[in-house]
Amino acid sequence: MMQNSKQIDPNKIKIGDVILFASGTRVTIKIQEKYGYGESSKWTHVAGSIGGYDLVEGQVPKSRTCNLQKDYVEKGIEIRVLRKKYWEKEKDKIKVALWWAAMNNTPYDFPQLLNFLVGWFGFGNAYVKVHNLFDSHKKLICSELIVNGFFKQNYNLFDKPAWNILPADYDNVDLFDIVTDIWLD
Repeated sequence: MMQNSKQIDPNKIKIGDVILFASGTRVTIKIQEKYGYGESSKWTHVAGSIGGYDLVEGQVPKSRTCNLQKDYVEKGIEIRVLRKKYWEKEKDKIKVALWWAAMNNTPYDFPQLLNFLVGWFGFGNAYVKVHNLFDSHKKLICSELIVNGFFKQNYNLFDKPAWNILPADYDNVDLFDIVTDIWLD
């Protein structure tokens, strides 16, 4: 991909921010379209900010820390920065980000991703029951990793289980403000 000349101001990305990526993952786009996410289906990946350029993301084969500028912006990947509305306590955003950071190196949950594909064909509920029966719940996909940080601070953002949340769920103006003033001039 072509290098992008845009530069993010690291002071504008805050601890606890959520970053959406339109990374072009066709399978994820199609799954989200099938489940009715419409235009939000383009957001195929999500990560959590631990401050500045530093993010934690669910990734293959394990979750990792990464650099927003180098790993995404400079590669020309479209991003959206979200800031949760209505924090009960200001320190909750730090606790959420610390939980994300503590989950670094968590294995990626391929069977969970497969759940969405199987559900597409109408077998999702049976597959989920079998998967959850044998799963240690110590593997996470990207959207599950991020929402679990919120769950740990008693923020049930989407009123559904973490294993049933996709990146497009985060594109929600009732829950998040879109932060647009992130670029250096």
